[in-house]
Amino acid sequence: MRLGISKEICLAFFVFSLLLISHFVMKKNIKMAGTFIVMVILGFFLAGDAVKPSYSGLEGQDFVKYEGIIFEEGKTSSGNQKLFMRLQLPFQEEQNKTVGLYAIWTGENSFQIGDEILITGAVLPLEGKTVPGGYDERLYLKTKSIDYKMYPEMIEKIGENKNLFMKLQEIKQRVFAVFDTVLPQRESGILKAMVTGERDDIDQETRDLYIKAGINHILCVSGLHVSIFVLLIHFLMEKCLKQSKRTVSLVTIACCLFFLIFTGFSPSSVRAVIMITVALLGRVFFRRSDMLNNVAIAALFLLLYQPLYLWNAGFQLSFITVVGIWMGLQVVSNETDIMSKMKKTFILSLYASLFSYPLVAYHFFHISLIGVFLNLLVLPLCAPLLFFAFLTGIGGLIFPPIAAISAGGAYGILKFYQIVCTIGVSVPGGYLLIGAPSLLTIAIYYIILYMCSFYGRKLCNEKAILCAMIALGFSAFGNRMIFHKNTVAFLDVGQGDSTVISTYDGRAVVIDGGGWFGTEIGKNSGMKVVKPYLEYLGVKELDGIFLTHFDSDHMIGVVELCQSLPTKAVYLSEYPCSDMEKWHLLKEVLEKQGIMLYTVKENDISNWGNRGEISCYYPPDGVKFIGENDNHGSLVLKYDYGGTKILFTGDAAVEDERILLTKGVDVSAQILKLGHHGSKNSSCEAFLEAVAPQVGIISCGNENRYGHPHEDTLNRVNEQRITVYRTDKQGTILAEISPKGSYELDAVAEREAVYEGIKKTMEKR
Repeated sequence: MRLGISKEICLAFFVFSLLLISHFVMKKNIKMAGTFIVMVILGFFLAGDAVKPSYSGLEGQDFVKYEGIIFEEGKTSSGNQKLFMRLQLPFQEEQNKTVGLYAIWTGENSFQIGDEILITGAVLPLEGKTVPGGYDERLYLKTKSIDYKMYPEMIEKIGENKNLFMKLQEIKQRVFAVFDTVLPQRESGILKAMVTGERDDIDQETRDLYIKAGINHILCVSGLHVSIFVLLIHFLMEKCLKQSKRTVSLVTIACCLFFLIFTGFSPSSVRAVIMITVALLGRVFFRRSDMLNNVAIAALFLLLYQPLYLWNAGFQLSFITVVGIWMGLQVVSNETDIMSKMKKTFILSLYASLFSYPLVAYHFFHISLIGVFLNLLVLPLCAPLLFFAFLTGIGGLIFPPIAAISAGGAYGILKFYQIVCTIGVSVPGGYLLIGAPSLLTIAIYYIILYMCSFYGRKLCNEKAILCAMIALGFSAFGNRMIFHKNTVAFLDVGQGDSTVISTYDGRAVVIDGGGWFGTEIGKNSGMKVVKPYLEYLGVKELDGIFLTHFDSDHMIGVVELCQSLPTKAVYLSEYPCSDMEKWHLLKEVLEKQGIMLYTVKENDISNWGNRGEISCYYPPDGVKFIGENDNHGSLVLKYDYGGTKILFTGDAAVEDERILLTKGVDVSAQILKLGHHGSKNSSCEAFLEAVAPQVGIISCGNENRYGHPHEDTLNRVNEQRITVYRTDKQGTILAEISPKGSYELDAVAEREAVYEGIKKTMEKR
């Protein structure tokens, strides 16, 4: 089973390991080099086991009925209940084995943690990332020891399991109920995240605000939260109860373990608890602990348990931030006056930010420069905020009036956060969307940070730093300044169409936005697929959107993009739209956002300067298909850059192709986007001969109910010896085009077949 981890990441890890081993060898520390080699080999074996399902016998089964127990539950973005469970295998030879299952339940009744259930449905494989910048379901769920997913046809509760873990989860749900009772929904959701790491109830507006302000880390249970929790215990035990340091340390360790169970074992919280436990054990046995040793021990334990955490954003950011703070501690003074303390706080915040910026950009495509300063205002209030949160949640279970009083303090602090963040993000340049940097860029960046921090201002080191900075600039801006390669991405939007043309200098045009039936606007393909890809590229504004026609699987994503992203213009076919409801929806959005609307027809050309040009070949002026659908009015466009031509045919049918051929239009192109998702009524033999493409792209949904692409179409394409790429099988298809006319194609992922059972299940829903 492929995990979706890129070759570049594996190569970077290999090179890093090689460099570290070389460093140990040059230092003549052969024992350390040998230990490191053993650990790397062990890591590869453990990672291989982590990727494999604990039992592979379920693959390919369209219908199963198994017993299981729910260990985690939550809500999806669409409001359905998501259930994480362990299934007990009934087979004689596998009686002691369980498999992890992720289920999305759309039924009316809900289930709780600890419920023993009987689940019925089709077992489906986990799906890896199919769009750059998109969600990697397989990697995320494998880190939670989940092997399969399911859209159950039926779930029946058959009992309850009330072990310690389940009882703590019950208490957590009761605490949530207290928060919901005494606080507004927004503030309640924030406290749930801060106390337990449960982020399902945080609204998107708050998420975006905290991300842009650079304080999103307070919404995760991390070292900050655990440290405050430990300080509260120390205060109560040492100051109030007058206990010895050894007793306090042992009690604190026990409380931390309970807190870890309560919060669900996130990588950042586990890291913090392990580091604090090691430090406290040092107090118990009168041994001094070291910050770097503690963080290394925490990383070792976490990766031994789950090697896939190495690719987890929370794991990476948690550890790199601690390393950044440690680096900051090496350059600050130990003076105790107020100004020195303020300076120290600022430097530590700066170093934590500097070390986290590359990974934040890699995973989330932005950095918050204003966050360095906002954290100076936000972090000092975290301790009283968490105190009020614990008092509200736990105290509310014992004596409800306590919750009503303490919730006021929490509410006031959260309102202060909201005001400060709103002002902060309004500062020009405070929040930068920069896209995902390459791994080479990240590596050079960290080398420069390391050299600047430890090697002072020696002349030789200044030269080395200058060379590294030149390499950093070349890595980050080489394509913009030298290579001038453009990329055309045929996005995997399921049963629909969406293509993004991005240029070497950060400009972009979108052709169609995809669209999923039955999914509301705001949670559709434009927001879930196209916009994340544009953010991955660092695109802040669209030069234009071409909507080939008004079918929902092309148009809904366009509406979402217009609502959420600055767009200069939208281009429509001059062929009249038959669905006036969709037409008015789009027109209303464009007017509200102040986006220009143009209609285009044959012979219209959009010249993009030295970035290429987009020509319109269809529809011809005056042609109208009476009583037919909008497919016949689809725009047919050709993008030409450096002599490489790509022809986009929308949902054009055979009749439209024949009109183009009759008019003698030069439709030749190296790459053809086949019409109507590979329908049998598109891409006729004569048209394929006229285009004479080397490559054909088919955009369609995996195991879609329309049977796209049709076997007849595939046969015609094969007869023309056209190399076929399909989004349903290979995910997003990327065409990188050089100004000299050459191009390279790459498929993001080879998707495993999704079983026929999902069709039946979702059609019933």
